[in-house]
Amino acid sequence: MARMKLLLKESIKNVGRVGDVVEVSPGYARNYLLPKELAVEPTPNNVKKIEARRQEIERQERERREQQEAMIKQLEGVEVTLERRANEQGHLFGSVSATDISRGLQSQGFNINPDDINLPGKLDRIDTYSVKVRFAEDLTADIKIWVAPDPESKAAIDAARKAAATATETQEA
Repeated sequence: MARMKLLLKESIKNVGRVGDVVEVSPGYARNYLLPKELAVEPTPNNVKKIEARRQEIERQERERREQQEAMIKQLEGVEVTLERRANEQGHLFGSVSATDISRGLQSQGFNINPDDINLPGKLDRIDTYSVKVRFAEDLTADIKIWVAPDPESKAAIDAARKAAATATETQEA
């Protein structure tokens, strides 16, 4: 399979960083990288143009990493409470997504994208979950997510528990 060599104008996750000459499939180059102007042919002139841009972007990435390191320290021990509708057994109607969690964190002043949040599976019950926020391999923090019932669902869950407790007492008597 023939591959194309291209010079990246932007950093692209799982492909390369600005200024890297990467080999990609012709289809990826033709359908994505070239139309979106994320890459160009690696001519000496283009390499020179992008080198200055690469230094600027590396400086920005260093600053971003410093901000992320500071944010990871602040995230230790952070908890997010999300209210959701649920049935009597505590199963949610739907589930909590990374977007919901990132909105909850943003409301507390943390600038975190849904892409940075790793869910431990499906969050679809009234429960407490531990979720990982990951900026890089070595920049991670665990945060606690409390999924609580909304007032209407809480009333239904409490009523169901009370009914179950009454039924148990009746059987024991």
